[in-house]
Amino acid sequence: MTLGEVLGEAHGKVAGLRALGDGIIEVSLQGKGTLLGSEMEDVTTFGSVMRPNGTAYGQGNSIQMSSEGMAEWRGSGVGRSTGPGAWKYSYGGVYTIATPEKWQRLLNVYTAGEYENDDKGNYHWKLWEWKY
Repeated sequence: MTLGEVLGEAHGKVAGLRALGDGIIEVSLQGKGTLLGSEMEDVTTFGSVMRPNGTAYGQGNSIQMSSEGMAEWRGSGVGRSTGPGAWKYSYGGVYTIATPEKWQRLLNVYTAGEYENDDKGNYHWKLWEWKY
């Protein structure tokens, strides 16, 4: 398996943190970017739990909205701290909804991505098609 074309990318701010109990921290993101060449708004929420080896396991949902429609992604990943308040995750998942015709191909691929946030609450993610 190899990484294929870049499907999308977004930048924005960590909009909120919430303790859910059982060691789970919920992170909410809000930003802008591109998805298959279309400008879009990004809203993402994921929950992470620390593991005994110092890494974090997370699961999340992401919605991208454009003037053409919306897409919803679901997935999970593993992350590690890169400094106080800063994290980096590798993750994978699938799109479950894609309403614009030009985004329909998202329903046929598995995705792999990288997510990073800094200690000032800025985030960036990049998403590739995982070719098999």
